[in-house]
Amino acid sequence: MMKGPMAKLWKMVVWMCFLQTLTAFAAESLIVEALSMEQVLRMAYIRNPQMMEARKAIDSAKGRRLQAEALPDPEIDFEIGSLKSEDQGGKKVRPGNLDSVIVSQPLDPIGTRFLKGSMAADDVRIAQGELDIRWAEIRKRVIALYANILAAEKAVEVARDNFNTTKQFFARVETRFQAGNALRSDVLRAKIEVSRAENDFLINEKDLKIFKSQLNLAIGRTAEEPLALTDALGYEPLHYEYEKIKQTAAAQRVDIKNETRRLSSTRKGFWSAVLKTIFPKMTLGYERATQDYSNDSSLLLGASYPLWGFNFGEVKAAKAEQEQQEIRLEALKNQVGLEAYQALIEAELADKQVALQQNALDEANELLRQITIKYEEGDLPFLNYLENLRTIKETRLAYFNALKSYKEKVAELESAIQQTPVPSGVG
Repeated sequence: MMKGPMAKLWKMVVWMCFLQTLTAFAAESLIVEALSMEQVLRMAYIRNPQMMEARKAIDSAKGRRLQAEALPDPEIDFEIGSLKSEDQGGKKVRPGNLDSVIVSQPLDPIGTRFLKGSMAADDVRIAQGELDIRWAEIRKRVIALYANILAAEKAVEVARDNFNTTKQFFARVETRFQAGNALRSDVLRAKIEVSRAENDFLINEKDLKIFKSQLNLAIGRTAEEPLALTDALGYEPLHYEYEKIKQTAAAQRVDIKNETRRLSSTRKGFWSAVLKTIFPKMTLGYERATQDYSNDSSLLLGASYPLWGFNFGEVKAAKAEQEQQEIRLEALKNQVGLEAYQALIEAELADKQVALQQNALDEANELLRQITIKYEEGDLPFLNYLENLRTIKETRLAYFNALKSYKEKVAELESAIQQTPVPSGVG
């Protein structure tokens, strides 16, 4: 066993190796995979809880279709006689003979089972359409959150720059005060601006964390997981025209297709009710009788007809449901046109605002350069310098907020006209 200096040296080597391994592990654990917009959308399509729920709804509708296309459940009846007690060898017994067995198969009125199966098939297609509708909403929200995070990151940068600028300004004011070229009140006011800038920085950091947690939930992750994004808050000019998007919306909106399918289903329900007033429910059966020493078989045929009321109540209700659905479909078509028009107007306004804020940002950068020179030369009053700093900060934030709003409005427009493609790599 080593003792003395060699033992201490060996312990130091082991300890340094342990620290190196621990540091490498910690650094590896801090590596966060940066996600592009396409990757985030793909994760949302697969892992978002609402999307998973909508896919289960499709499976449920398929199960109901299988059940709707199946024949009614068969029936079997047993008749057991000779239950009267008899004296056999001084004992009371009940023979309990099986007198007959009847197996029967109920049948729906002619044509109604086909219509019922067709209505269930419509429900499957409607459930698949609901998945697309759900995706349009989730896609819009994910794009908005992605843009909010990018804008919040820029807001943090602006707030940090403003915080550093105000600290530098405070240092200059304090230097001038020590030289007798500034008032004590200027120093206090500059210190207040530093506190305000730090508070803005902390608030923007908080907002960024909240947006990231919301996006994590939208893509099926826990709220606190680390999240980094690769895409930039870029700008592409708007390229939509109203007449084209109106036609696209009318042709591609899944909710219109779903309401059309529901109308078709209500029509089938109406004709099913009509058929029930014309054709009876039938029952086919087979009877095997062994009562009183007989041994015979019989075919059974039964019918059930809605004699009391002739099913007119169901026919009337089905007709009213069909007319309700026609009204609902027509109203939706008009609403879709309005939504597309409003979404286009909002997107066009956001597009113009980006251009305006870009010009303002260029002017703000030049303004910062000018006021810094003038204040250092003593040509710009203290309060004017503070006011200009605030204007520059607000202008920078306004530009990034305009980009964020533009991304959101374009996503809303794409949702309104159903330009919501499924991400590549998923079904």
